[in-house]
Amino acid sequence: MTSLTQKLDRYIARTSPFTPVVGTARTILALSTAITLTFTPSSQLFFRSENYPDGVTCSTEATSLSFFCLTADQGVPTWSVIVAIGVLFIAAIGVLPRWTCIPHWYLTWSLAAGSPLPDGGDHLASNLTLILIPFCLFDGRLTHWRRDDQYRSTSLVAKYIAYACLGLWIVQLMGVYLQASIAKMAVTEWADGSALWYWLQNPTFGPAEPIRSLTLLVFQFPVISIIASYGTLVLQLALVAGPFMRRRARQVLLILGIAFHGAIAIVMGLWSFSAVMIAADILLLLRPDEQRGLSFGKRISHPIRPSAADSALRQTSPSPTSPS
Repeated sequence: MTSLTQKLDRYIARTSPFTPVVGTARTILALSTAITLTFTPSSQLFFRSENYPDGVTCSTEATSLSFFCLTADQGVPTWSVIVAIGVLFIAAIGVLPRWTCIPHWYLTWSLAAGSPLPDGGDHLASNLTLILIPFCLFDGRLTHWRRDDQYRSTSLVAKYIAYACLGLWIVQLMGVYLQASIAKMAVTEWADGSALWYWLQNPTFGPAEPIRSLTLLVFQFPVISIIASYGTLVLQLALVAGPFMRRRARQVLLILGIAFHGAIAIVMGLWSFSAVMIAADILLLLRPDEQRGLSFGKRISHPIRPSAADSALRQTSPSPTSPS
């Protein structure tokens, strides 16, 4: 145990988590919310009804503090949407993450809390941007695309807080995928492998032409539907176990995860949801010491050997196949 603790301490002390890859995840999250606000008409995103005369849900003390509730007046004004989009694009650019992280979270949460149209991707993005606030408050880089040259002088408390945030991100995603896979198993159509065949015919989430005709042509064969449906369950369960796998396996899982959510975006039109999940998968499956090749060819810090990191991190939790 002492040896394991020393390995983790050394890893945290020497390997900066403030990488351009975290910046990539932040950018994707900010863009997903900004694109939703840009391309979804306000009359649909904040539709007015008898229950929501201003087009926003402000029924609780918490939601009444959302940006769109505070600015609503017989509907959400255009200027508030434009302001939100502008701030989100600034966050997406990556400048001054220490100062943009709180506005980024606030506007993301405001959309998730204020829109009468519930969306799982918006709520997850709200959670993930909240998790990143303590992380970003210790990020002194000018932009989140730069390498961290000051990590050696960063306080040990700040280092542990930053890693705790990444750990919480991983736990959040493991919970999301575990719940999603287990919930599907209780549904008859997922259990018999026909779920995707029915989803593709759903008038709300099914694809538009010509993708609809193409996918129905392929999925008319039961074996294709069974493989795709069970494959979805297997992939989601694999993503739960992903953080405990070796580097090569996690890289393969990341590619599969990106392809999976990309397919959801194309076929079902859930672009913002898919973007959030891709951003989430990046930090779920990539460790800081493995991100040097993705940081414009520059070293991020002075990490210990990846093999040592693998050994240390794999020993922190039991194997996902263990009875315990």
